Amino acid sequence: MALGNGLRLPSITPTRLVLLFSLALVALYNLATWKALGTLITLQGAHKLAFFASFGVFLWAAITLLLTLVSFRWTLKPVLTVVALLSACAAYFMNEYGITIDTVMIQNVFETNPAEATALFNGKLLTYVLLLGVLPAALIWRWPVSYRPFFRGLLNKILVIVACVLVIAVSVGAFYSTYAPIFREEDKLTHFINPTNYIYAISKYTKQRLGIKKHFVVQTIGEDAVMSAKAASRERKSLMVFVVGETARADHFSLNGYERETNPELSKLDILNFTQVHSCGTSTAVSVPCMFSMFPREDYSDKKGKTYEGLLDILQRVGVQVLWLDNNSDCKGTCLRVPNRDISKNQPGPFCDGNNCLDEALLADLQSYIDSLKGHAIIVLHADGSHGPEYYERYPKEMERFKPICHTNQLGSCSRDELVNVYDNTILYTDHFLAKVIELLKRNQQTLDTSMIYVSDHGESLGENGLYLHAAPYALAPEAQTHVPMVMWFGDNTLAHEGIDRGCLQGKTGQADLSHDNLFHSVLGLFEVKTSLYQPGLDIFHGCRPSMTAAQ
Repeated sequence: MALGNGLRLPSITPTRLVLLFSLALVALYNLATWKALGTLITLQGAHKLAFFASFGVFLWAAITLLLTLVSFRWTLKPVLTVVALLSACAAYFMNEYGITIDTVMIQNVFETNPAEATALFNGKLLTYVLLLGVLPAALIWRWPVSYRPFFRGLLNKILVIVACVLVIAVSVGAFYSTYAPIFREEDKLTHFINPTNYIYAISKYTKQRLGIKKHFVVQTIGEDAVMSAKAASRERKSLMVFVVGETARADHFSLNGYERETNPELSKLDILNFTQVHSCGTSTAVSVPCMFSMFPREDYSDKKGKTYEGLLDILQRVGVQVLWLDNNSDCKGTCLRVPNRDISKNQPGPFCDGNNCLDEALLADLQSYIDSLKGHAIIVLHADGSHGPEYYERYPKEMERFKPICHTNQLGSCSRDELVNVYDNTILYTDHFLAKVIELLKRNQQTLDTSMIYVSDHGESLGENGLYLHAAPYALAPEAQTHVPMVMWFGDNTLAHEGIDRGCLQGKTGQADLSHDNLFHSVLGLFEVKTSLYQPGLDIFHGCRPSMTAAQ
């Protein structure tokens, strides 16, 4: 076949094409794998070089084996094309953001919205896709392949597979003492190997989705739930605003000792700041449904999150008015059975530009809703917070206190100072937004027992050890992605009416074992909901109710 100005590519067999493509994957698409491998082994000198050579041959054989299974006449070129394009994208995100690819990351991809997806597009991603995706795909389609008769081709594939297995065995056997701990204990490396990382993750995610779809019945929980007679008959009703934060890390809150003043407004308010709180997950898709679930992190799964009711269902069933307002991707299934709405990006006012809204847009017209309340109520505000990589779009220009900033979604091209500056500006705006929430609640505390709980869904990596953004596997995630801020505020009479000792509660703010697991039971406790699901030991407020403690 002619290529360009009369240059002809010689015919190639499927086996040779697969071998060449697999070699390219090992050499060009797995830079993150090689980098990670270098940090995991302790060999030195010639032994290290020999092991790296062994690992390269091992990868080449493993990928060749995998692709040989689909190297038939009607599947070879389409499969290699898809692998080239997906591997180019995977290589970009692993190289530029230091991320690993597992089932949770694939879940994030499939559950993201167009706005979040487009925020990741840039010239460098396009370059990766063109050079490592489109160009190889075009070459694959222009290269003539000579296929053997079916049975001869099948025999050849069997021989290739056997040869690959032997090569893998020899490679691993030569350095077994080095390979064994890497694959047995260092799961992180397998999340880097391109393309097996995303192939495995996509297949596992698809299996989970099909299992949920096949057996999708939302199970009712807390059918025995009832609000205490005292709370139900109370003339003053309770109003809680529960703010679900986004991507805020606790160590960038000056309330927690951060050297920069990122909480100038909250620090002047009578808040309770909990310093040692950890998230259920490292991504919104996991943490948001988990924090409203009855299941603790160790027992939580995506299937359970989607097939069991949660906290909001119980509250609504016992008569609490529930409203979910979203300025993020969506509620990840948490709000499907309660009143909910997304903030319109085109709403009039200073907070929306048609594409994005600042979090203060969540408060527009909220007073009119509060005025219409007839009973106890909880309003969940799902904020956009510090959502990356376009941090500079999460706050108004007047809140840009820390400069210079990173003004691109190519985070690796920014200096450390620029990245930290722009991120800290988002925390500064979160501080301002929460102060506005408290201001709203203060205006209503003459008629309602008002309260606010703020907690972030997860944290964020800002280039430490070459890692950016979030969604790292939980067992491997750095503290920056799991240590989250949690702030509470209560109206003048709220705690007294709830029978909660504020001094006791203040003493719990430094408690080291708090997490998203506490939220389900603590909110049930604040609304005085009795159910067999309620666990007093996980209710932050339980031990600070003198009457309850004395009754035990």
